[in-house]
Amino acid sequence: MNGLEQVKTAIAGALEGSGLAARIAFAPGWTKEYSGPVAAVGLRTGESRGGALGSYLGQRVDPETQVSREIYGMRLDLTLSLDVYCPPALGAAGCDGALETLHRVVLGGLPSGLKPTELKWEESAWDEDTGMFLRKGSLCCEAFFTASVSEDGALITDFILKGTVTK
Repeated sequence: MNGLEQVKTAIAGALEGSGLAARIAFAPGWTKEYSGPVAAVGLRTGESRGGALGSYLGQRVDPETQVSREIYGMRLDLTLSLDVYCPPALGAAGCDGALETLHRVVLGGLPSGLKPTELKWEESAWDEDTGMFLRKGSLCCEAFFTASVSEDGALITDFILKGTVTK
């Protein structure tokens, strides 16, 4: 999974964990009918900071094998879309409750590799395309990733969002 997908998945997962339905914008089936508010997590703009070879962070020793590996870092500056859709039965006010949950998650429920810098939102309005109320939002954040060199020292493994649990 690439860096951007990791970020969108982490944010959607944090929102889901707080009780707000969340989907990755434009993923298959994301516009199905919902009985409550749903947040669509997507990308508005992004910029990469620092290539892998130019972002050497140091070495990490595996406590089990005592093998030392070089660690590299990467930073993405992102503006994500956090658009809240709400069914007509709940009215535009339904977007407000979802926005409260969204604030709570952004302020304290994201992986440590995501540093929010600004959250903006617009007035709720009727969206003809979905037949729901929509409150457009944007989250500006920095995303930090780490990667290590493979055991043979030849390749850098995939970058992983800092603070996420991997298998």
